[in-house]
Amino acid sequence: MELKNTFKSRIRENKIGSDIYLALIDNYTVLTDTISKPVDKRFVQFYFCTKGRATFHFENENQYLLKDGYSLLLYNPNIDIPINISLSKKSKLVIFVITIQNLISYFKGYSEKIPFIKNKIYENSYIEKPLSIQEKLIISQLEDYILDCEFENLYLTLKLHEILIHYFSSSNKKKQENKKMDDKLVLQLNEIKKLLMDNIASPPTLKSISYTVGLSEYKIKEGFKKLYGKTISSFILDTKLEIGKDKLDMKVKQVKEIAYDLGYENPSHFIEAFKKKYGITPKQWMMK
Repeated sequence: MELKNTFKSRIRENKIGSDIYLALIDNYTVLTDTISKPVDKRFVQFYFCTKGRATFHFENENQYLLKDGYSLLLYNPNIDIPINISLSKKSKLVIFVITIQNLISYFKGYSEKIPFIKNKIYENSYIEKPLSIQEKLIISQLEDYILDCEFENLYLTLKLHEILIHYFSSSNKKKQENKKMDDKLVLQLNEIKKLLMDNIASPPTLKSISYTVGLSEYKIKEGFKKLYGKTISSFILDTKLEIGKDKLDMKVKQVKEIAYDLGYENPSHFIEAFKKKYGITPKQWMMK
């Protein structure tokens, strides 16, 4: 990938094998940094946020916020997904990219454990989940190891095998937990979450969502809270405020412009919600 240090972030990148890359990024400054790099469709991309938050910018102008303690997997066999990330101040991000063929060779005989491969057909996949204790431990070891250079690749290869095993093992555990809910319902709720994320400035009404996905409003409300741990309104508010924080960190727009971008008709409502959640006003946040 050849990611290089910026004046805001320390970046340590290793090419572990043919088409297998690991990058540890530490934005130790009080400014948001931008990390960009082309990545073609052969690659599966893993992101682990161990501190702060990162905002992903996609070519269709959609955004996705990855928070501290969460991972994100991206894969689309049909289109390239370049790295285009705004890494917030005092944030750390681990990036691991591997070709789909290498990943399959690692899991030879266990390909059914990879959720986006079904009957040897590769599917578009977007998976967000909390970091497990094992994953956090492995990442901390990746951040702190000291070894002779001739053993470095061997060590990193072993660690990446470990994290992949725990990643897909915990993904399957989560899948089994979700079996308690109807499989179709889980897919519909994931669709609803994506619909909300894609239209966060002007989210659809519950009635509209119900009509779009073919679920009753009651099932949507109860299922969303059970699956994601918060109500739809809380999810929308939290997502808006997190995106707002990232925009404030960029310091390229005024508070009222950011409020309008997020769908607030009156900027004072954004300011009030921001202060209630974070204890300071957006302007004070920008001045920190």
